[in-house]
Parts: sequence; structure tokens; C-alpha cells
Amino acid sequence: MAVASTTAMHLRANAERRLVLHDPADASAAQLVDLAQPQGASTQCLAIANFRSFLAAVTLVSQNGGADAITAFSIYAATSAAGAGGVPVVTHALGSAPNAIGDVVNLECNVEQIRETLATATHVGVWLDCTHADDKVAVLFERGDPVHPRDLLTADYIS
Repeated sequence: MAVASTTAMHLRANAERRLVLHDPADASAAQLVDLAQPQGASTQCLAIANFRSFLAAVTLVSQNGGADAITAFSIYAATSAAGAGGVPVVTHALGSAPNAIGDVVNLECNVEQIRETLATATHVGVWLDCTHADDKVAVLFERGDPVHPRDLLTADYIS
């Protein structure tokens, strides 16, 4: 039996995914999620580059006292990796605030929506707010539909 020689049909060749833990330092205002790997650099937003679709999913994984919630959630377009000059592209309505561990909310947009919102955008990220500074949120961010699929767009990351 022959083994396939192409890798362009694998899921990791058709999207670049980041899974990070957002631990807000300040709950008084919404903030950009640090999507960098490793976290702590000034690269909070990722390059739009050669991707055409973007998805963010967030879930509360730790909370202070059970009265916490995700109170704001947007996909954010910016003119730099640090998030400069940015604006929300799509915002989740959060009708009933996700306030239980395991609640998941999703957003997606495409490059056309980003360009419509901020024509000079070069980067995209996640804008998030929680009730308390010690709430922790898992954030999955995907840049999909690449212009040029290739093996391992999503690489393993071990700190």
C-alpha cells in the first residue's frame, strides 16, 4: 500500500490555529488577548498575511466565586502586531453572558469584512473582557482558508 505524498490536504495545512490562556491583568477594561507564542511579547495580534477567514472561540476555564462572566468579545483588526490603530470587526452580542466554566462562544469573519472595517489593517486579534482580573479564559484563534496551503501551518508549541 502506498503512502500519500502530499500534505496539502491535511487540516493543519489549511489553517493556522493558536490556543492560548488569557489571564487578564486588569478587569476594568477590555483588552487584546496575547496570541503570541510564547506569550508576553508585543505580538498580540497576528498578521492577516495570506489568510482569508478568521475564527475565535473563547471559554471560561477558571473564575472567582462563580459570579464571573465573559462580558465583551470581538475579533479586532489592527495596523500592527501590537494592536495599534485597531477597531472591532465583529462583536458577539453575548445576550446571556457566558458565566459558567465550559460555556463557549464563537465569532468569525473574513478578510473582506476586515478591509471594510479598517482598510489599512495588517493584523487581526481578539478583544476580550471578563468580570474579574483573576478570571481565566481559553482562546482558540484560527486563521483559515490560506492562499497557499502548506504542511504544518499549525505547529506544535511547547514552552
